[in-house]
Amino acid sequence: MIRIAKEKIFDFFKRGNERTILTKKNIAASFGIKGVTILISLILIPMTIEYVGKERNGIWLTLYSMVLWLNLFDIGFGNGLKNKLAEAKAEAKVELAQKYISSTYAIISLICLAIFALFCLINPYLNWLKILNVPAVYEYEVSGLVWIFIISFCFTFVLNLLKSIVAADQRPAIGSFMDMIGQIITLAGIFILSKTASPSLISLGLITGFSPVIVFIAANFVLFNGRYKKWKPVIRAVDFKLAKNLMNLGIQFFIATCASFLVTQTLPFLIQRMTNPVEVTNYNTAFRLFSLAFNVLAIIIIPYWSSFTDAYAQKDYAWMQKSISYLHKLFVWLLICQAILLVLSPAIYYLWVNFWLKDPIDISFFMSLAVCLNVCVLCWLNISIYPINGIGKIKLQVYCSLAEMVLLIPIAIWMGHQWSAPGIILAPVLISIPRMIWAPIQLDKLIKNKATGIWNK
Repeated sequence: MIRIAKEKIFDFFKRGNERTILTKKNIAASFGIKGVTILISLILIPMTIEYVGKERNGIWLTLYSMVLWLNLFDIGFGNGLKNKLAEAKAEAKVELAQKYISSTYAIISLICLAIFALFCLINPYLNWLKILNVPAVYEYEVSGLVWIFIISFCFTFVLNLLKSIVAADQRPAIGSFMDMIGQIITLAGIFILSKTASPSLISLGLITGFSPVIVFIAANFVLFNGRYKKWKPVIRAVDFKLAKNLMNLGIQFFIATCASFLVTQTLPFLIQRMTNPVEVTNYNTAFRLFSLAFNVLAIIIIPYWSSFTDAYAQKDYAWMQKSISYLHKLFVWLLICQAILLVLSPAIYYLWVNFWLKDPIDISFFMSLAVCLNVCVLCWLNISIYPINGIGKIKLQVYCSLAEMVLLIPIAIWMGHQWSAPGIILAPVLISIPRMIWAPIQLDKLIKNKATGIWNK
């Protein structure tokens, strides 16, 4: 039986064309790696709350979500690089690939320096206590945490381009592995802090901010002196003329990413401003539980981005149609799992978090339902959006993203006044309804080679 099982497993990974086999291998590898990452993130929730308390944890989450907004300053270069590099690789243009990588690293480094200089100029005039709506007792810790997040972000901002490169190479499992190692270092650091140090946002920030930086520095060194040596970024390969090629597609990704960031990163800030830091902790805990489905889908769907770039370039419409059919069937199973999680959520919160805490958290069923619906919508959208992004026909997505950015905050504020934190969480669900309808339609037209007009731009 063991021999037969092995033969079937090996046969499964050998069936299909080269693109399909590589996609299967990356999904399988990512499941093992991402599984460890998810487990660590679940352990980190009660450990972090126990170390710094519910209020400090809420402050840390809110500030962290605000700093992540700075990722938008890459103006889409990361995603632009992913698509352009995948095209250059498919056409075996090694020199062009190196130019794209070198130029993107140079551009992002310049943007990073500008961000840091701008922060140094405006930070003295910012009152972070008022911005975050927190007591004066946290002034020293918040001030230090801001600097830690900005400095660590600047390093990550540049080094994180490596994840776009491995994704373009249809090997996103390498990116997942880097995330896993960073999470392991973070877990070990917070565990040591919880046993040896008093609660401190500064200590927490140092661990969570610089653990990924250490991993990215090591990974860039190893990969660019190994597997990607032929693509290694060098000054002589920097060609700022290529910025136009990257920007043509990148600026569209930038606008689409703005909408995505607005949905995911503004919610903690709005919840804290309209309620309190404890509600941010409650929201984050619920999101960690229900985003398990999102993480599972991400493991499977991320390799499809560059795979669809390759398949569309080669006009392999049959492969794309078969892949989408598989993803739609997967979504049905994810919905069933989400419904089960929702029913069991009170018991899960107790066993996972409250059992270990001296001061338990209290998550209402309404909040759990709101978060569950939010995640289900994200899963449905990503099944269409990731392949569309890989194909590069995102003009309609850009227009929709602009409308969503205008509508989200006023609708979230109104719903927050009506139903508190759960209302804020449901706002993205409401504004995403049009996208939930047109995205599958556009993808269907693209993979059947029937897209015309705005559907094909």
